[in-house]
Amino acid sequence: MSALSQSIENLKANARQWDAFNAEGHCVVIAPPGSGKTKLLTTRLAYDLANKIPRPHGAACITLTNAAADELRGRADQLGVEDRPNLFIGTVHSFALRKIIEPFASVVKRPELAHISIASDRQCAQAYDEATQGVLGRHDDPKYVRSTIEFNRQRLASDEEWARSGEMIKQVALRYERKLRAEGLLDFLGVVTMAVELVEQHKVIRRVLTAQYPHLYVDEYQDLAPGLDRLVRALCFDYVLNSELFAVGDPDQALYAFTGTRPELLSELSQRSDVTTVELDHNYRCGQAIIQLANLLRHGKAPMTGNRHGGHVSATRCPGGPDDQYRHVVRSIRDARERGVPLHEIAVLCPLNAQCEAITTALRANKIPAHARSSEYRLTMVTAFTESCAAWATQGRETSNYRLGALLSRWRAILGPHWSREADVALTRLLMDYDTRPSEPASQLLSELLDTGLRSALQQVALADDAVEVNRMASALRSGPLRGLAVRDLAEQALKVDRVEVTTMTSSKGLEFDVVILTGADEGSMPHYLSASDPAKLTEDRRKFYVSVTRARDELRVFYSGFVTTPYGRRISKGPSRFLREVDLA
Repeated sequence: MSALSQSIENLKANARQWDAFNAEGHCVVIAPPGSGKTKLLTTRLAYDLANKIPRPHGAACITLTNAAADELRGRADQLGVEDRPNLFIGTVHSFALRKIIEPFASVVKRPELAHISIASDRQCAQAYDEATQGVLGRHDDPKYVRSTIEFNRQRLASDEEWARSGEMIKQVALRYERKLRAEGLLDFLGVVTMAVELVEQHKVIRRVLTAQYPHLYVDEYQDLAPGLDRLVRALCFDYVLNSELFAVGDPDQALYAFTGTRPELLSELSQRSDVTTVELDHNYRCGQAIIQLANLLRHGKAPMTGNRHGGHVSATRCPGGPDDQYRHVVRSIRDARERGVPLHEIAVLCPLNAQCEAITTALRANKIPAHARSSEYRLTMVTAFTESCAAWATQGRETSNYRLGALLSRWRAILGPHWSREADVALTRLLMDYDTRPSEPASQLLSELLDTGLRSALQQVALADDAVEVNRMASALRSGPLRGLAVRDLAEQALKVDRVEVTTMTSSKGLEFDVVILTGADEGSMPHYLSASDPAKLTEDRRKFYVSVTRARDELRVFYSGFVTTPYGRRISKGPSRFLREVDLA
């Protein structure tokens, strides 16, 4: 039996997954944690390509991050999906650039758009500074100008919404965008805005896109900003020639309000009369005790079910404050390790990055290997590849858990049309050379990778967002907070075994572990004290707690102190988090 046939057979065991798989027309799947939505999405994609979508037509499968796109591609490959010219699996920004802006620039008589580049952080900051100086007076406060502009741009604000922010804000925004375009640049928000403008205003573009991609698949719909919703509606609900939509997501797992996401857009989409909505309810990940706790946070929604017995949930008050919590965390990890739980199956989740850094330091001081990902750059296909190269080169061929063949495969995917056999040889020699010089600066390894072919590859539109993150990575390693980091230290970022993962609650989304330890569960920290008077922020903080709880397969341990200390040293005692009280854990 083929991998695709086996995957289809597995879906039959879940009536709701099977209903979604067989749905005709537009379908939205509301998928709570651990419900198998990625398997469902990729199985449906693979089946449609094999049976419903004849060549030369194709399909577009869109998600938010490069990491998610890599997982979708990997699963599609395992299911036997063959590449074809009109098959796209990638991020919304890559789709907007490669499939809308670049190919249709000449159609709309905007040839300059065919050669557009993505602005770096430095270029964006400089453009904002110049635009602000040209509009604001000496006594005007620029503190919230950029954040207000980006909020409006993320939401694709109407003229009325811009007007509520003030004429000065609108003028700075217009100057900023003009400055970037004068240099042949767009930022990521501009990419989506431009793509929406082209699709909505030009029927011929909609017709060509729906012919190329008669089926549109969207992963994690709740996390994608309004721009994608506008694109979906233009391509799937034009009533002339429509793509068929298959979307999966969960409004209860929307964590990225700061990027302009609006989870209610998924809810609105699911309520359309021309959309079939299927709500999954089976959690394959968590033990029963954890599912019962999660159901208390679903606020009247149908409860999740599961078939994994057991599960352990506890909450412990640590009256001595953060240091006391850290001592309990150390003890819990040692207990789990004595029970045979591998360190890489243990995660510590914290509300803030500063808490992640503090607890990582505490764990290492107690001889417990731990890793907290740097916030200096995002993990993309290329930055992850760079870290993996460092691991293979310096951590030993066996202990690094990376294989040269896999690295070369990723290298070829990154180089694309720039690949040659000589490039494989050059990369292999470079990495083998670092076996004898692990203490070299990591910035040197990145520089040599760029010289070996990576720099040319990053000129591809498909790697535009990777190029931005590689620049951030290079700056951090050369002159920023990671200056002086050795190659063997960079390798630590990529190791996957024998260490505890420490991350923020927000960044834990998409991950799962046998044991999850949640710290800082105090009112004022979880939810944050600034959320108390903002219903939207409070709701998102509750969603963060819900997502964090459902990362655990077998065991969830929560620690709190009953008070928080402000950055100014003031102690505020408001007891444990209201979320703990809601689920009777405190």
